[in-house]
Amino acid sequence: MNPVAAALTWSGLNLAHNQSQFDDLIKVQEDLFKRVDKQILEWGIESNEAGWRANAYLYCTEVTCPSCNYSVPLASSWAIAPTTKVVAKLIKNEINQNFDINLIQKATAQDFKIAHESATIKNSRLECPSCNESHSIDSIRSLQKLRTLRKDEFLFQDNDVFRERLFAIRWEVPTKKGRLERVYKAPDDFDRDREEKVIKLLSERFVDWQDFGFIPSRKIESGYNTDQPKRERGWSYWHQLFTPRQLLVHGLISSFIDHNDKSHMIIALSLAKAADWDSRLCRWGTGAARESIAQTFYNQAFNPFFNYAGKGFSLLKNNLLIKPPVCQSRHTNIHLIDARDINFNADLWITDPPYADAINYHELSDFFLAWYDKHLEVFFPEWKITNRHALAVKGQGQEFKKSMIDIYRRLALKMPDNGLQMVQFTHQDPSVWADLGMILWVAGLQVSAAWTISTETSIGVKSGNYVRGTVLLVLRKRTVDDVVFPDELPSLIEDEVRAQLDDMLALDDKELPNFGDTDYQLAAYAAALRVMTQYSTIEGINIENELYREKQKNQKSAFEKLIDQAVEIACNHLIPTGFDEFQWKGLAASERLYLKGLELEKHGELRAGAYQELAKGFGVREYTFMFAKTKANEVRFKTGTEFKRSNLGGDNFAGSLMRHVLFALHETVTKENAKEGVNYLSAEVTDYWGNRKKIMEILRYLNRLAHIDHMPHWEVDAEAAQTLAGAIENFNA
Repeated sequence: MNPVAAALTWSGLNLAHNQSQFDDLIKVQEDLFKRVDKQILEWGIESNEAGWRANAYLYCTEVTCPSCNYSVPLASSWAIAPTTKVVAKLIKNEINQNFDINLIQKATAQDFKIAHESATIKNSRLECPSCNESHSIDSIRSLQKLRTLRKDEFLFQDNDVFRERLFAIRWEVPTKKGRLERVYKAPDDFDRDREEKVIKLLSERFVDWQDFGFIPSRKIESGYNTDQPKRERGWSYWHQLFTPRQLLVHGLISSFIDHNDKSHMIIALSLAKAADWDSRLCRWGTGAARESIAQTFYNQAFNPFFNYAGKGFSLLKNNLLIKPPVCQSRHTNIHLIDARDINFNADLWITDPPYADAINYHELSDFFLAWYDKHLEVFFPEWKITNRHALAVKGQGQEFKKSMIDIYRRLALKMPDNGLQMVQFTHQDPSVWADLGMILWVAGLQVSAAWTISTETSIGVKSGNYVRGTVLLVLRKRTVDDVVFPDELPSLIEDEVRAQLDDMLALDDKELPNFGDTDYQLAAYAAALRVMTQYSTIEGINIENELYREKQKNQKSAFEKLIDQAVEIACNHLIPTGFDEFQWKGLAASERLYLKGLELEKHGELRAGAYQELAKGFGVREYTFMFAKTKANEVRFKTGTEFKRSNLGGDNFAGSLMRHVLFALHETVTKENAKEGVNYLSAEVTDYWGNRKKIMEILRYLNRLAHIDHMPHWEVDAEAAQTLAGAIENFNA
């Protein structure tokens, strides 16, 4: 039903059938870049009197302070370019009751400190540098009555709550050595004249370009994500998410699309790509030492910024080039229809269902559709390019479940008995997996196979424990009437999970792993579904009623409980690399959690959620005392010397062998003598000699944490682990 998905699918299958067509498409785009560039140079809107070419435009939002009526430019920091050493400085202009913005070149560390401290927006509050009063942005928005912009508006008015101000331009300056040097300058009178020329050129074309579909004319439909621009800035049409300069340049690109040549779909896609990388939703700077412009969809939301940046065409064209896949299939039919209305048979159905409200694709994709909807109407007159938000399958509540069942029932009906379906799924919530399993079961389908495929192959170094794979569930019609009793399922699931994980471990690259712990958890979910969906009856459980039943908080369905068991099996089955399997099985759940937590950190995982899922998998409820840090994306467990005497002695982890080993490390480090650690262990550990091999195994594992770049806090304890292990090995009673 989504025209954007249909356009991408058609393009992927039909634009390039061989290398020659691929080369032609690259040339089509390069020729377009030259034509656009030529027109921009003729207009003179990106070049200054010295022959410099503008590379980037930096904007800030201005508001009027309710206390002193000064017009205040907003920025969370006035540090502009950490690498080039440029900061902005506000100069109070009492005549105009506003602030001039000067750029300081070759800024010192003190200049940067002042630039950060002089932020005019902090925690969504205006900090006025004129009167030193503080006002929340929400109160300003309400007090000054934020207005909604009309369809014919692309400029802010002087009395609007939020205004737009160009405060810096990054220029490319030719050097004597033939290179281009980037220089930041505050706009001068000539630059302001060029901005006025942009507005004049756009004004002359605005109505016609909207009618022709060269620039957006669609209204932003109300929705969870799409209400944000209107609520926060008053933008109610898609074109208002772009500056006049962006509308002019993008519209120029759009005007060169030839509707008599269907290969020009590549230009329509380039146009949408340009919109992603060049809008008012593109933030400036993505790190402390970088000077770059992030794309609109750096996350799946519409976030209006107080500071943003636009690209000059010389910088934008690097984002425009699209290299289509070469696909030799020439027999394709792309239909824009509801899956519940499918009226033809197929041997194979491939679906990528919505992930329980994780991403509102039906809302977000309209950002792109707004740029090429009228082009699609000409290229594909048989498609109905209309708004179908009301029909979208949204990941919420009973309606979502019903829609999913209707779709998968229909697809099952429209495939032969020996046909199959493939479902791509990447959600990490066990309750979502449980719902998916029940949906497929009610639709008459069973999971016959499941594969976790490494999909994040474009990420440079595969570090971190993010989900690197997508689970591909292979579905077939459930054609037998097998019955199973609930008490039989746990052992069946255990066998299936172990087999699934062993297959993945055998395939995985030990030096450069394809999968992290989260991927193995997904595989455990899939293995559980493979067992549960093969039976037509689970004695004593009405699955359809279970699916639709309203659950109380923290209440779990039977399916979800079984999936939780699958994760627990997976956690216990996945032994840290290099740890002896026999000794691992002798550890308590809390001890395994601690050691697996260290492995997460070793792999670069710093998200609290990953540790939470791990604890859930091991069935450990109390574990937060293990954390040395709980700040977002800095989470890690304590070392032995960081634990000191805390949580030592008693039940569970506090009285475990693991905890005693950690304190022995503390004694070894603080007293600079491994004998102190040995004496502690031999005195405090019950059956010391019976646990000696296990202690040695733990110490050898901890020693391997030495010399890991992102774990310097383990350096001393890891070295002590080697010393203590040697002392224990040579210790005689």
